[in-house]
Parts: sequence; C-alpha cells; structure tokens
Amino acid sequence: MTIQSAAELEGMRAIGRLVAEALAHMEAAVRPGVTTAQLDYVARVFLEANGARSAPQITYGFPGFTCISVNEEIVHGIPSARAIVLTVAA
Repeated sequence: MTIQSAAELEGMRAIGRLVAEALAHMEAAVRPGVTTAQLDYVARVFLEANGARSAPQITYGFPGFTCISVNEEIVHGIPSARAIVLTVAA
C-alpha cells in the first residue's frame, strides 16, 4: 500500500490504534482453554462496534474475522476450536 496524502496517513494511524485496542481486548481474554474462535469473536465484537470490517473476509472470503496463528502456524491461522494451552519452559 502506498500512502499518498496526509489524510490517508491519518486514516492508517486511526486504524492502527483500533487494531491495537482489539489486540488488547483479545490479550485480556487469553487464558488456558480459550479457543482461537473465541478470541476471533472478541475481536469481531469490538471491531464491528467501532465500524471496522475484516479485510481478509471482504477480499478473500477468509472464514474468520481475524487471522490467529499459534505456535507452529506461521501466518493466516484460521480461528477454530483450537484451545490455548499454557506451557512452562524448563
């Protein structure tokens, strides 16, 4: 994406702030046993309440509102029944 005006830059900043807030809501909901689908729902509710839409859904028909990758999933993880587990490093 190329930003070509001050207005576009401010729009990107506003979106960045909104995404940061969504991530904070998701982080607050993370605990062992919570699924990636539940985290996706937390983000969806917050973002839709603030007028946001999911670009991956609109552009590609992505099945989740967000992309959530856990551990071995590198990118574009699909929200699912996969539960978050707590592991403690030795």
